[in-house]
Amino acid sequence: MNDHIRQVGQSIMGAVQESNRQVLNDHGDDQHRKGFSRAASISLRLVQDEIDVLKEQMTGPGLSKSEQALYAHLDELKSKIESDFDRYWRGSGIDWRPRKPVVNAVARQTEES
Repeated sequence: MNDHIRQVGQSIMGAVQESNRQVLNDHGDDQHRKGFSRAASISLRLVQDEIDVLKEQMTGPGLSKSEQALYAHLDELKSKIESDFDRYWRGSGIDWRPRKPVVNAVARQTEES
């Protein structure tokens, strides 16, 4: 009888330990995804910031030939980075793309007279 109780206790302890390992693995996977997404966001934001600077110049005096080449190169680079990230995560069911910023303002309805 004591042997049976010990076996049941060991089975329960094994199940609890396995559950704990799975929770830690899931947490680690989630942290990996979040870290990847943050790193992707930083990388893409840096490239996009440079693209935006060149876009602003387009509205003014325009871009020189070398700036046009740089703009095209940065745009292509951004597309390649996104494509490589997509390929890395394909089939995982995980959306690596950085989340869009949440609106920080609230629109209020004006009172009608």
